[in-house]
Amino acid sequence: MQQRISLDKPPLAATASDRSRPTCSSTLSAFPSLSSLSLEHGAYILIGVASLLLHLWGLDQRALHHDETLHASYSWNIYRGEGYMHDPLMHGPFLYFFGALMYFLFGDTDMTARLGFALFGTVLTLLPFLVRREMGRPAALLASAYLLISPVFLYVGRMARHDIYSVTFEMLVFIAVVRYASTRRAGWLYLGAAAFGLMYTNQETSYLFLVIMAVPLVGLFLWQVFKPGLGVLAAVGIVVALLIFVLPGEAEMGASHTAVRDPETNLIQVREPGPLFGWRPLETADNGYALRIRNRSDNDGGQGLLVNFGLYLADLWKFFSHPAVLMALALLLMGGGGVVWGIWGNRSGPERQSQWQRVRERGDTVAHTYGSLGQGWRWLIALVIFLGIYAVLFTAFLTNILGVITGTTGSVLYWLAQHEVERGGQPTYYYLVMLLVYEPLLLLGAAVGLGLTGYHGVRLVLRRRGTVGASPSSSPFSSPSSSSSVPGSVPSSGSSHQLLLPLFLCWWCLAAFGIYSWAGEKMPWLTVHVALPMVLLSGWAFQRWLAGVFQRSRMVLLSFSVGIFLTVVGLNFIILTIFDKLTEHAPGVALVLLLVGLLVMVIVILSINWGWPWARGVLALCLLLVGGVSTIRSAQRVTYVLSDVPQEMLIYTQTSPDVHQMVRRLEEISIRRTGGLDMSIIYDNETVWTWYFRNFPNARRSGPQLSSAPGPEVMAVMLLQENLDRHPQNRDYLKGFVLQRFPLRWWFPEDNTYRLHDHWRERDLEHASLLEQLLQAPHANTTMMHLWQFWMFRDPNAGLGSTDFVMAVRPEIADQVSPGFGGSLKPQEK
Repeated sequence: MQQRISLDKPPLAATASDRSRPTCSSTLSAFPSLSSLSLEHGAYILIGVASLLLHLWGLDQRALHHDETLHASYSWNIYRGEGYMHDPLMHGPFLYFFGALMYFLFGDTDMTARLGFALFGTVLTLLPFLVRREMGRPAALLASAYLLISPVFLYVGRMARHDIYSVTFEMLVFIAVVRYASTRRAGWLYLGAAAFGLMYTNQETSYLFLVIMAVPLVGLFLWQVFKPGLGVLAAVGIVVALLIFVLPGEAEMGASHTAVRDPETNLIQVREPGPLFGWRPLETADNGYALRIRNRSDNDGGQGLLVNFGLYLADLWKFFSHPAVLMALALLLMGGGGVVWGIWGNRSGPERQSQWQRVRERGDTVAHTYGSLGQGWRWLIALVIFLGIYAVLFTAFLTNILGVITGTTGSVLYWLAQHEVERGGQPTYYYLVMLLVYEPLLLLGAAVGLGLTGYHGVRLVLRRRGTVGASPSSSPFSSPSSSSSVPGSVPSSGSSHQLLLPLFLCWWCLAAFGIYSWAGEKMPWLTVHVALPMVLLSGWAFQRWLAGVFQRSRMVLLSFSVGIFLTVVGLNFIILTIFDKLTEHAPGVALVLLLVGLLVMVIVILSINWGWPWARGVLALCLLLVGGVSTIRSAQRVTYVLSDVPQEMLIYTQTSPDVHQMVRRLEEISIRRTGGLDMSIIYDNETVWTWYFRNFPNARRSGPQLSSAPGPEVMAVMLLQENLDRHPQNRDYLKGFVLQRFPLRWWFPEDNTYRLHDHWRERDLEHASLLEQLLQAPHANTTMMHLWQFWMFRDPNAGLGSTDFVMAVRPEIADQVSPGFGGSLKPQEK
């Protein structure tokens, strides 16, 4: 008889024979058979169907923005057989080969350019299902539901950028780590190796993820096996960070973040020598060096593979020969070698055993889990899987052999240089603002998860010391309905092993938030890397918070309490909306504070009469309902309502709808005049035209300056407004054309919302950004009005920035094109 797993009971522990079974097919046990489907499985099916619809709905309605057109065009080049060479400027190769596969299967359209990303976004929504036993079934279901409605994940999951692929692989690696630790089945290890290999070949955020994952995994191993190694590796890590980021000097910089070099020695000119040793700057201080080292073709400069291999190594030596880098490498080798020797090489005692042998004989569970990596050469098979994916994709299926080296060195050194460039110039607190605007419920859940884990971790330590009595109800890791533990919980006996998962999630949340806030380049789409661990931790936290709230004897009271809460929140919404144009005597703020006080009083009454645990559960349910509705509304607006109008911080910059519309008009005109897309068109150096005119055989690129007047066969010319202004002859060459101006791309007014300007404390409120208003006068009516208008209706209280293009067409087709602005319906005379 097939065993069914109850929602109220933990799954049966794997036997020793099961744990050692090295079969990849064992991972299929995580999926149910048709005969064992339950309501829980039905919920996941509904979430999956809804996620697929949300990710595919209107996928081609929004114009592809600058980066998306580049990614789509590179994939299209592979699809047409034009080849590929890895370039870290455009991140890794996985996106482009997978995009080419989408074109091969479904054709090349705006829809298929985003299709792969939408499919991965759908898959990501369902992945918590695979760790429901470890996290707890309610926690995993809550995480999946939140991934379905999250504004950040839904928007980025419909966007042709690398990040949705990367976070899906991050989730798979996390699942592989957790499931392997739980079952010790080889299939999970191989899944993790493949997922990390694909992540590594997709985006350089994999280096940050590797650091985040390695610290707790290596730390746990050393804590159980060789505690002195913790101090050694921590010291080495700190010193290496100082050597790379602090001790080198500062370069004299020229234009475009390119360092000034001595014309005779070609060395970087030093603006300020490094502290302590007076070292010169690293080569990566020069963006020109980073651009040169980022990749290399096998036949670069018409030379052979071996010659280019030697030249590339010579370029690499310019970086690695720096004293700071040499010292860092030496420290890594000595520190790592010393730890390895201390664990496996140093044999002592009467039986001449290594530290590893002694730990294994003690029967430590953690040590046996790590030791299982050596069974049947599992670690080697996993390494081969990773290296195979790495080699195949970075060499573009063995067509550019130097990609084996540049896949790592080019990526690391190029993005090390970009850390100093700080493209976008976003402040350190950028991701905090993004999460407050789009994911406040997520921040709340993560904060609760951190608090619960810390509190019960301390109690666990005190219990082991005998200062706190052990009781089944003293830990959030025990079932609310019984003294038995639930999946992912810590048993009341005080075992610390099952506390590892929430601790691991807490570390992931804090480390991701810290490292991405520290990194030089901060962009809205990178928020998904910060938010993913928060989703998992929030699911776990709300599972604990909601424990025991749905008691049959209190359902009427629960409904009444939730009704009061929702009524008060609704009144708050009405008050703030009615008084959105607050005056000096408006009662809005006072009424809001009064209603908030009423909510606090209700929770206090519930706590006094029915106990804090149940009142806490009621509060959690109310916050989930209100926060969920707000999150859904935010996701709907950013994804479907304002998806091509950057009133949203998450959109950042976006190709205007006019580009999409004008290209479609030209397609219609061409079909009417030629029976196909054979109309002759000229376009300048703007990258979006490469994608949108790819199927026009007679469309050609001219660069920013026209070389001559277009021939009589040319019916349309597309130019950036700046190219028309910078090169007056362009206007002369377009004599006889009808010129119309349209916005090409527009962007969110960051300066008016979250940025802090120099001397912002002295700025008057009228000219201050929204954040400056909040810091200077948080209780002012104008501040409250602007905050509410922005948070609820995304009104930035400023105009959008814009770069425009000019569409020049022959008079005979001018009446078939919608008029723009700043132009004339008459032919250009001069």
